[in-house]
Amino acid sequence: MDLNSIKSRIDRIDGFYQALKSQEKSLSEEIAKLKTNVDLLTKASLVIKHLLDVMVKDEINKMADLVTYGLKTIFDDQNLAFKPVLSKKNDRICIDFKTVVDNVDSDFGTYGGSVAVIESFLLRVICMLKMNLARLILLDETFASVGYEYIPNTSRLVGELSNKLGLDVLLVTHQVQFKDFANKVYRLRDTPNGVLMEKEK
Repeated sequence: MDLNSIKSRIDRIDGFYQALKSQEKSLSEEIAKLKTNVDLLTKASLVIKHLLDVMVKDEINKMADLVTYGLKTIFDDQNLAFKPVLSKKNDRICIDFKTVVDNVDSDFGTYGGSVAVIESFLLRVICMLKMNLARLILLDETFASVGYEYIPNTSRLVGELSNKLGLDVLLVTHQVQFKDFANKVYRLRDTPNGVLMEKEK
C-alpha cells in the first residue's frame, strides 16, 4: 500500500469521524431539548393534576354543603351532615357517601330511610344540574318514609330549591299533608267510568 492510499484512507476515516462527531453533537442537543420538554410536561401535568384535584374537591365540597343544608333544614332536631369521602381504587377516584350524626361517621343510609331518601333526592338534583338536564323532577312516593313531623320542612326545602334553581317538581303521594305546601294540587279518584283527576287548587 503506497503513501497516497494510506493518506486517502486516513482522510476518509477522519471525514467519517467528523461526521459522527457532528451527529453526536446534534443528538446531544436534541436529547437536551427532549429533557427540557419532559421537565416542562412533567411540571405541567403536576399543575394540571393539582388544579383537577382542587376542582374535584371544590365540587365535592359544594355537593356536601347542599346536601348537609338539606338535612339540617328538614331534620332540624338532629345534628346531621353529609360527608363524601374521596378514595383511589385501581387508579380511579371513588366517592363513598357518609352520614355524620353528632360528629360520628356512618355509612350512607344507616340513620333511617328518611335521611337516605333526602340525601338521594338532593344528589339527583345535583346530578341533574351538573348534566344540564331538563329541570323537571318526577317524584313518585319518594318521600313516603319521611315522617309526618318533617313534611313541612321537606316541603319548604323542595319549594326553595324549585324557586332558586328553576325546578318544576311533580310529586305523587298519598301523604295528604304535602298538599298544604303545593302550588297546584290534583286528586285522583276512582269512578264508575274510570279514574278521574280533579284540580283542588
